[in-house]
Amino acid sequence: MWSAWTKLEQTANYNGPAVYKVRLCCSGTRVLINRFLGSDEDGLLCIGKTSNLERRRKDFINGITSENGHSEGNLLCILVEKTSLSTKYPNREYEYSYIKAKSNGEEDTLEEKHIKAYVKQFGEAPPLNSSIPNRYGDW
Repeated sequence: MWSAWTKLEQTANYNGPAVYKVRLCCSGTRVLINRFLGSDEDGLLCIGKTSNLERRRKDFINGITSENGHSEGNLLCILVEKTSLSTKYPNREYEYSYIKAKSNGEEDTLEEKHIKAYVKQFGEAPPLNSSIPNRYGDW
């Protein structure tokens, strides 16, 4: 079960393996993102996995603020600097939610499952995800 949505700046209080998702909000409201097969009303930017959620959260923030962190955060920093994202969403903020993995390695399976479910629903991966795990494997 996914955790409640939490502002990205707030600590996760969890250092274990997990699958996480990050979404875009503006002025306290999630941003609808149009996708190939419909609108993502949750405004998901990415779905990822980690062996240490709190470390990943910090790396993501470093990427957003300095382009020196996790690759998805780095890409988001570039988009804010080089596109109209900052003017379109001037009061933007980011939230995250996660599922704890029961053991190391389970996060791989969980991430694949959730990204593929997203692709089935919207016809493409979330905007900051660079690939679909096991792209041509079981669906």
